[in-house]
Amino acid sequence: MKISPPIFTVAKKEFTDAIRNSLFGTLAFALLFLVAVSVLVASFAFKAQVAQYNSALAQLSPAELQSIALTPPAYYPLQMLRGTVEYLEIIGAVMALALGYLAIAKEKGNNTSRLLLIRPLSGRALVGGKLLGATGIFAALIFGIGLFAVLAVTGIGHVPFTAAELIKLALGLAYTFLYLLFFFCFAAALALALPSLPRALMLAFALWLVFVLIIPQVGDTMDPDNQVPGGFFASMHMTQDGQAAVINQFKKYENFRNALEVSSVEKHYERLVFATLGIKAIYNDKPLGFIMRDKWGDLLVLLAFFGAGLALVFRRPSRILAASP
Repeated sequence: MKISPPIFTVAKKEFTDAIRNSLFGTLAFALLFLVAVSVLVASFAFKAQVAQYNSALAQLSPAELQSIALTPPAYYPLQMLRGTVEYLEIIGAVMALALGYLAIAKEKGNNTSRLLLIRPLSGRALVGGKLLGATGIFAALIFGIGLFAVLAVTGIGHVPFTAAELIKLALGLAYTFLYLLFFFCFAAALALALPSLPRALMLAFALWLVFVLIIPQVGDTMDPDNQVPGGFFASMHMTQDGQAAVINQFKKYENFRNALEVSSVEKHYERLVFATLGIKAIYNDKPLGFIMRDKWGDLLVLLAFFGAGLALVFRRPSRILAASP
């Protein structure tokens, strides 16, 4: 479908309004600050591990070195981004919800939607322009975060990213882009569908609270492997087959816990990005093809949520906007 110039006009205005919005500025600054802190803390923590290893190495005699197997800390630059992903899951989703709601509320609340629709601009074009503007906002934000992460991790660790790591990082950022756009569409669709804007906002954040914070946290708490720092199975030095055998003894419980977790788009996003970046240790040094084959289900669900968000926000927007008070 050919994109008409009015869509670009709406998109440009949406982008400019978001940049000038104090709420967006505050959330964006908080997100970037927390990302910076998380990357720096993770990088310095790794440097401390290396210093501790070198110190232990220096204190051992040649004879002791032969009898004691010391393993140097493994450096995986993408693992330094765990905190970044977790902040994007929560604060990024809040930012996207706020922008999606405001994109519609400023038209309905100010009663300007009817004025817009008497111009040569359809309701779908109006919503499409707002979505295009949000696309630019999130693309700029995610690119900035990715660029900072590469510079910070490389600068502190003094180890450049490999081409494979950069590709994995780009994929992780692409998944984040879809995740944020889903929440934008979700909040915008609620603001379009409900006659009461305050009710739409409250419902959007209530559902965010349930599916982004409560359900994933309950699922993590119910996971026995999360009850010990570093993982219960890892502390017991159990192999993957041994872990599977133990979990199989509690199959009904594990199925219920997993079903609870996968009802949240946030958990699918987290599993997909953690695997792609190697934050989950079993995916370290694994080729991208192996990861994609193992996580195609999570990618499919993420795409399904994104598609559902698009379908909801484009569901007869002209009729709903024209009926706004």
